[in-house]
Amino acid sequence: MKHDKKQQQLRKKIWKMPFLVDELFKDEDWQKFDSSSSNETIPSDRMKIVIQTVIRAQEEQLDRKALRKHRIARLLRYVSAAAVFLFFSFHFITWWTQDEQMMSMHELPVPARRVAVNDTSWTLIENTSQQAMLVDLPDGSRVKLFRKSHIRYIKNFTANTRDIQLVGRAYFKVAADPRRPFSVIAIGTKTTALGTSFTINTSFKNNAVQVALHSGKILISSVTNRFKRVFLNSPGQQLTIDNVGGTTLSVQSKRPAEKKGHLPVQDADLLVLKNTPMPAVLRALENAFNHKISIGDKGIAEIHYTGKIDVQEEQLKDILTTICLINELRYVLNADGSYTLYKQENTITENLNN
Repeated sequence: MKHDKKQQQLRKKIWKMPFLVDELFKDEDWQKFDSSSSNETIPSDRMKIVIQTVIRAQEEQLDRKALRKHRIARLLRYVSAAAVFLFFSFHFITWWTQDEQMMSMHELPVPARRVAVNDTSWTLIENTSQQAMLVDLPDGSRVKLFRKSHIRYIKNFTANTRDIQLVGRAYFKVAADPRRPFSVIAIGTKTTALGTSFTINTSFKNNAVQVALHSGKILISSVTNRFKRVFLNSPGQQLTIDNVGGTTLSVQSKRPAEKKGHLPVQDADLLVLKNTPMPAVLRALENAFNHKISIGDKGIAEIHYTGKIDVQEEQLKDILTTICLINELRYVLNADGSYTLYKQENTITENLNN
């Protein structure tokens, strides 16, 4: 059986590769061949060995080519698989990194938005003009805000407090409200009143603060505990607080009207008034501003005034406005440029700048 299989395989190889017969059995060899002189069987064993060797060499060559193609194909498959793996790995890593970055961005605390303090809940009023301006507060109090000054307060105040922040100089006439104290905060000081009138000035050098009481009572305290609390209860008292917390209290209490009041003292550009009768105050202002000022109602001449007036920095209208607010008066600007002071018919100051 094995011999038959080998012969069958040999026939197939010769059939597939007929050139082997021509190479092994050339025409010249056939012509020289003498069949009568040969005792060997045809084909001879030597011929079979040669044919089998050639066939085996051809088969091995074909097998090597097939193996080489198989290895190349397998290598290409491996390279393609590796390229696909690298491609998806790169995109997966990129996606994962971006996802982590997005997650980390979501995990980071978002800075709170800045809200302007005077947008909705705060009211800011600033006097940029050269004249003092009158401001009516939500509680009925009135403020005379001098030039280059501003106030800031919570809109409509609160149910328990009426706090105002001041920079510059302002006169306050406070509406009475025992349930809600009225406080003014200025450069570390807090001046509290229930129903009274006072002036606060922060326009000094070295951050000094000056508080002058005109009527009622006020309590002055330190926001940062620089000084002990000071209680003012006599109109005309004036407290000055320097930048290190030192306090200077000058007592200028308002006394009953005297026949002979203190005359105004002119110190350079500063007019110093100490319990001075109103007629003398008005004459000093007439001389300083060259405007006639007269009294229109009886009883105004009996009023005494205490204060300091800078005739270079302040204007006559502003000074008269302050005097009228403190003493429940009003003034009228006449056609000839003169001023006349009258009593107020009620406690509400109106038409001060007629």
